[in-house]
Amino acid sequence: MAIFGPYVQIMLRNKGYSHAMVGVIIALGQVATMVVPLGVSALDDRTRRTRSIAVVMSLVGVGLFVPAALVGSMWVTVVCFFGAMGCYMALNPLFDGYQNRVLEGDARRYGMARAAGTLGYVIALSLSVVVGFPVETDNWSICQALLMGGVMLVVAILLAPRDVERGDVVESEVCVERGVPVKSGARAKVRAGVFSERFYLLMAVAALTRVAQAIPDKLLSSYMTEVLNLGGNFAGMTALGAMSEFVMMILCGRLLQRGKTTPYVLVLGSAVALAVRLLIYYFFPNVPGLVAGQLLHSMTFGAFHIGVTQFVSREVSKEHYALAMSFYWAIATNLPQMIGSLLGGFVIDSLGYAKLFLYFTLFPVLAIVMALVWRRKLK
Repeated sequence: MAIFGPYVQIMLRNKGYSHAMVGVIIALGQVATMVVPLGVSALDDRTRRTRSIAVVMSLVGVGLFVPAALVGSMWVTVVCFFGAMGCYMALNPLFDGYQNRVLEGDARRYGMARAAGTLGYVIALSLSVVVGFPVETDNWSICQALLMGGVMLVVAILLAPRDVERGDVVESEVCVERGVPVKSGARAKVRAGVFSERFYLLMAVAALTRVAQAIPDKLLSSYMTEVLNLGGNFAGMTALGAMSEFVMMILCGRLLQRGKTTPYVLVLGSAVALAVRLLIYYFFPNVPGLVAGQLLHSMTFGAFHIGVTQFVSREVSKEHYALAMSFYWAIATNLPQMIGSLLGGFVIDSLGYAKLFLYFTLFPVLAIVMALVWRRKLK
């Protein structure tokens, strides 16, 4: 992800595409991230062959990225990037569902596991700054780095513990079915069934914030290299944001497990932080402003993701974790980010980055209003 995420926009710019065209191509790729993960996760829920499915998605995704980066044809770029995005982003709901099942919804342990992934992201980006690899202006160099990461990912997947078999239930769920008093979190799983009204309301709030989150996630790399002239050091700034996310994920996992906060509070707080982050980029178009904004990534993704995944673990039956996480990634994350990437590319070309940051602040503000209006149901 340290290569696939931050370098995608730069890879497409290296091929000579305008910001608007880059936004279109990324938006088309986001369509794949809505379709492929839902089908893959439904297959995973039925077969519970998580590791085998993840290996196939990893290999195919990385394999398709290479022609997308190197072949000059626009059609090859679009088709291969579409497939690579779909396969690679299908890993997110697969891994989240897998971790929630294996860790039985334990927020503290999930926070540690998710933070471990972020730590790998930070290490990879930091190494790229230190050794100067990949070279941000060379697409073959970017492909080599992604191939190396893909091999390590496949090895890690093969070494992972066996998934929970279908039909296995944790003791708390059995107790609920037998009428034995247990913690409210386990009781909510049985009461909510597959998807509850609360689930859909929170996904709506999340979706609004993800439209704006597309800006730092998908379109900030060229801002750092073309406007702030950071060159290869842009990876260090991305690593800074990821490091703050790493700390926040561990902290939020512990606070959730101890009952010191709730998923609702984390999601609402992340929306506030996202609005502030975009305004910082608008009012302070310099490196100190960028640093301040990157530190808020701890809230806009770290706290947000822990809050949403723990909300899902409490609201959705274990048998439907993968499908629920696919809904979150496909409908509440990738679809809004498709819209954000598409609109953002045209705004950059026509109005510039400053107006981009200002106008997209509207989306987290709307999310804050919706979260407050629905606070009794969501809390």
